[in-house]
Amino acid sequence: MRLFPRHAVAATIALTASSGFAEDFTYHTQYADQMGTKAPAARNLTEANSTAAGGAVYANRNVSEFSTVAYNWAPSSTPFSFFEGGVTPMSSEDRAHVETTNTDGYIVVKNGVIIREYYADGMHPTTKHGLHSTGKSLTSAVWHDALLPVMDKTVGELMPELAQTVYAGQTVRNLVDMRTPVFWYEDYADPESPVVQSFAAVGLEYQNDEYELVAFTKTLKRNPKLEDGDWYYVSNNTNLMGLLGPRLAGVSAYEGTRQFLDALGMEYISGSAANLHGQYDAGGGQYMTLRDMVKLPYAMANGGKVEDRQVLSEAYINDVFSADDAKRAAWANGPYAGPMPDIQFYSNQWYIVDENIAVGIGSYGQYLAFNRETGVAIAKMSTYHTGQNFLQGQPDLAWVIEQVQSY
Repeated sequence: MRLFPRHAVAATIALTASSGFAEDFTYHTQYADQMGTKAPAARNLTEANSTAAGGAVYANRNVSEFSTVAYNWAPSSTPFSFFEGGVTPMSSEDRAHVETTNTDGYIVVKNGVIIREYYADGMHPTTKHGLHSTGKSLTSAVWHDALLPVMDKTVGELMPELAQTVYAGQTVRNLVDMRTPVFWYEDYADPESPVVQSFAAVGLEYQNDEYELVAFTKTLKRNPKLEDGDWYYVSNNTNLMGLLGPRLAGVSAYEGTRQFLDALGMEYISGSAANLHGQYDAGGGQYMTLRDMVKLPYAMANGGKVEDRQVLSEAYINDVFSADDAKRAAWANGPYAGPMPDIQFYSNQWYIVDENIAVGIGSYGQYLAFNRETGVAIAKMSTYHTGQNFLQGQPDLAWVIEQVQSY
């Protein structure tokens, strides 16, 4: 089964052998005659997300409609369902919070039992929603087995096509921990910002078949204000993880992610924006239901297991919570430490609160959180009126951390 855009003609095609992939996906042909130009404003994800709430809500719940290619992963061959018998009403204070922070869906699971679940108008357990940068935590988990053994190698060694770029001498460790000196800024309202320019490269906006992630990465420059190892948020780092992981694992991005999601026990179709080269938006173009979204933090809180399946290795979970003095200092001296006082450091695409709690954060109010001491896992889907978490989201982040600490 595949998702097709509501207003677009779609055709199922296969990537050719020359790209190294042979996967089924949905290619939106409505704007085939405009390839190489931006889609009309009403069809542009960035502009839709920047509009009033109505446009942003629609965009969050229909990511596939704004993608050049829509990867669609089938439900798991062994789907896992949480026990639903433990739901209790939210307090009036918590309900007021989810309503005032434009929450689309919120779920709390403890030891496999749903104890809180909320949906805004139009949302329900089968509605898919964009993950935004909480998808970075998912990308980290999907490719952890491939990336952990090469943390000390450089990007230039492993990806010779990037040997003449700003990434050439950067280690994989610096890549996954956001410690690369790349000139970058995340301003979704600025069409010239690197993050908006990157959307076309990963298929989050309509683009021609000549444009892809390697070509885009070659345009990026070094930030003269940064040293190697300084902490700075660069979404392209995660997109490169989505290129490097499949190469090291010997599978396509589509198939490797499919295998991981299958083991995670997904109950519904999930997907991601992608381009015509088999490269997907690993930094935040994924989408899925709320109950499937919370399965990643549930597995992290459960020692990497879903039922009797070891989905995530102990080595990976330990790596997420590991930090030497340099990693802690890099975070403390970085631009997000002040606005995020509850975060101790950033590690392998997760924000670390303490030795048991980690959080994934995405623009427009997406959150993952888990507590491995208590077995609590949380997912929150929202549609803020701005994408900047550190400007608008701090009361929400503090609330999510309080929630994962209190159950």
